[in-house]
Formats: sequence, structure tokens, C-alpha cells
Amino acid sequence: MVYPKGPSFTAMNRPLLGTSASEIGIDRSDREPIQSQIARQLRALVLSGRLKPQTKLPSTRALSEELSVARATVVEAYEQLLSEGYLETRSGSGTRVAAELPESLLTSLPAKSAKPASPRLTVRREPARPFRSGLVDWENFPHDEWGRMLGRFWRNPPVTLLEHNDPFGWMPLREAISRHLYEWRGITCPEEQVIVTAGGLDAFDLIGRAILEPGNKVWFEEPGYPTARRIFSLGGVTVAPVPVDEEGLVVARGIEKSPDARAAFVTPARQYPTGVTMPLARRLELLDWAAEADAIVIEDDYDSEYRYVGRPLPALMSLDKRARVIYTGTFSKVFSPIIRLGYIVVPKSLVERFRDERLSHGAPPSLMAQPALAEFMASGAFAIHIRRMRRIYATRRRVLIEALKPGDGRLYHIDASPAGLMLLLRLPADRSDEELVAQLLAEGIDVQSLSSHYAGRKRTQGLLLSFAGFSESDLKKAAARLIGVMS
Repeated sequence: MVYPKGPSFTAMNRPLLGTSASEIGIDRSDREPIQSQIARQLRALVLSGRLKPQTKLPSTRALSEELSVARATVVEAYEQLLSEGYLETRSGSGTRVAAELPESLLTSLPAKSAKPASPRLTVRREPARPFRSGLVDWENFPHDEWGRMLGRFWRNPPVTLLEHNDPFGWMPLREAISRHLYEWRGITCPEEQVIVTAGGLDAFDLIGRAILEPGNKVWFEEPGYPTARRIFSLGGVTVAPVPVDEEGLVVARGIEKSPDARAAFVTPARQYPTGVTMPLARRLELLDWAAEADAIVIEDDYDSEYRYVGRPLPALMSLDKRARVIYTGTFSKVFSPIIRLGYIVVPKSLVERFRDERLSHGAPPSLMAQPALAEFMASGAFAIHIRRMRRIYATRRRVLIEALKPGDGRLYHIDASPAGLMLLLRLPADRSDEELVAQLLAEGIDVQSLSSHYAGRKRTQGLLLSFAGFSESDLKKAAARLIGVMS
């Protein structure tokens, strides 16, 4: 399976920059608007690495003269790329390629040119209590574009969609997921190994039924994801809590406690709930254990696209040369929890086992959103949406950290993971996080306790604060109220 290196563009033998061999040109016979042609070609240059972060672009006047187009046309192209996060402007230094492009060596297809948004019905709702988890920013959701794609398929659905019977899901969506994982997470997998699920719960249930038997032991991070522990234990699996340190699950302790475990459930990109990232050495140690023990590693990669500092490590599955990893992800954090879709990638040797299990136990997820999501991803709109939301969430994260600083070191210690959609406030050992959760809830603040994520009795105290679904002003006010309650 070969993936293209990036969007193609027509060169017209004009240098874009005096210090660069990069070229850009205009095809006036093309029906694509000229500003879109310019934006597309600049986007391709950034994504291919030919325009490096912080490279200064020519002024709009200079580029318009060079291309023999109106200056307003170049301004519109620059503004489009500014809104998508490819470019940035600073007073006195002109327009430059954005400094933070974690996936700058990866590719993405361009989005269709935007059309004016149509008016939407506004539904009033009671505001959610800050810092409630599981929320996304609905104000910046691409409602119009998503609605158009849904309507395009279901106003005149193809026969292949109406007669669809593949238990693994709509093939174009599986192809789009395969490419997304290649571009963003370094995973090379044919679409035949991708299974569309109805979200995390469906994925965990299917994995448990396909590879585990009652009595099997499974390593789980301690602290870890309570929902996953509960779903796997429903099948008669024995949960084996393995402590987490600053590098994630401690493999040596797992071997010491349960050397005969059949599987390990891990969140290596951003450990849930502590936020630590598992480094390469620990990842290789885990893979070595799985190969020697004939075990499976279940990698839950739930929100790795939202990383704000540095470049993310590739997925654990991308390092797996011995087919020991099952990879699972969801669209609930990076797109919308409402569509209730996720995916599993399984080793080739397990494909038929998963197919048999899916056919014999329940129906696959609804097809309603699958074709629209496939097109949304293939068009490049999905990647643009992630980049846009990452900028928004990065700002909210920064604002919340700043607002919490008056209590840092006095009431709690801010443990700010460089990724994800929540912060962890670590509490003194003599402070009960469960009591604080109740006190804060009475004041209209909804947080989770760190201790509730443990299976054993030895528990660290802390509070988990989600910032994704709240404005900057709401975060500032809520932080001040939280400090007041805790003081």
C-alpha cells in the first residue's frame, strides 16, 4: 500500500522566495479560484517540509506582483492559511510559517473552498458546569460542511451503501482511517485490518470477546481508565493493576505481579489520567514482554492528536514488528461524541477471528454517519478541523494554567500534560479529593477525583479538570472559584 507524499501543484517556474527553489504558479483555465490555488500550493509546500517552520513569506504585494494577480487575492489565500494554522503573523516580522506544526512531515489533502455559512437554528441549553469532562467545543464545530456531506449521501444514496453488509464498516471510511493513522500516528495498515466501531465501549467489548477468555489476566494501568476495566471484567477477565510512574506502566512490576497475563491495556501517548507519555525504551520493553509471553498489547490512543508542545512519539503499534498490538481509537474527542464512531486496527493474523466475533455477536455500528465522515476525512476537512481545534484548546489550556497559578504550590501542584484536554491538580496526601469533589460540585464546579481511577486501596489524591468545552472567560472565573473553595 503506497500513500502519496502530499497534494500536487502546478509549478510555473517562478521562485516563491528569493532564498528558496520552491515554485508556485497559477492555472487561469482551472475552475478552482485563484486564491484557493495559491493556498493549496502553499499548504503543500509547508506539509512537504519545503517551507520550514518560521520561514518568512513574501509580502502580499510582492507575491501578487510576482504572480500577476490582485493583491486582495493573495491576502485571501494568506488569511485562509492563517485560519487553518499553517501561517502566523507577528508585528514587525510579516507572515511566517507557523512555529508549531507537530505533523509538519506528514501530509493532508486540502479542504474544499469554504462557502458562506448558512443561518442555523440556535438551541438554548443550560451551560455545563466547569470543568466537566467529555465535552467538546460546539461553537467551532463545522456544522455546515458536515451537514452538506450528510445530505449529499442520504438525499441520493448509492446502492452499494443501501446494500452494505460488511461487518467491519464502510470501506471508504476504513480507507480514510488507514490513511489518517499513517499520516498522524505513523501506522502502516491496510484497510482490511481496520474495523469501524460504535466508540470505545464497543471496541473494548469486541476485543475482549475476540482474544480473551474467562479467567485470563490483563494488566491495567494503576491509576487507569475505569470504564475499560469494567468492560473487560464483565467477560470474566481478571484485572491485574500495574503501577504507573513518570514513564507510564511499569513493565517490570507487571511481570513481577502477573507474569502469566494474556494482555496489557495501556494508554502510551498520554496516560489516562496522569498524562505522562511512555518513552521509547519503555515501549520497547513492553513489546518485548508481549512477544516473550505470547501476549497482546491493547493500545488505547484516545486523544493523541491534541498535543501542544513538541512532536508526538509515533504510536506503539508503529513500532510493533511482531504483530502483538491491537490499536483502538475514537472520534469522540477529536471530532464529536455524538456520531458514536471509533475504530480498531488488528494484526492480520486476527482479522478472521474478529470478523467471526462481529458476525456472531450483535450488529456493527450504524452506517448513517460513516460515508459522510469518510468524505470529511478524505477531503482534508478533518485534518483542518483538528489543527484549528488544537490552537483553540492550546489557548484554553494556557489560560487555565495561568488562572490556577495563585494556588500552585500552596493548595495543589499543577501537573500540566503537554497533550490532551484536561489538567491534573495533585493534592497533598492529607487532602481528600472525594471530599473536594463534593464541595466543588455544591459550588457549581464539576471535577473528577484522581483516586476514583484506582482499582487498589493505595491511592494518590488529585483533581482532574477538563477545559475543552469552556470559554477562556469561563475558565478564569471557574479557576478563581475553585481556589476560593479550596483555600
